[in-house]
Amino acid sequence: MSPIVKRIQNDQELPAKADVVVIGGGIIGATAAFFLAERGLSVALVEKGHVGCEQSSRNWG
Repeated sequence: MSPIVKRIQNDQELPAKADVVVIGGGIIGATAAFFLAERGLSVALVEKGHVGCEQSSRNWG
């Protein structure tokens, strides 16, 4: 079984495909990505900074 999370450092390492792409790694995006991955979907979580360390003005992040 492959790890549930694989950190990508640059755009050269991006996966060729994913079942779901989640934009934003705040609490909502990270939680959605986690539960989708737990259910067996391949998920790409895209965040401009650090996952779980920033927030938008519109969500509970």
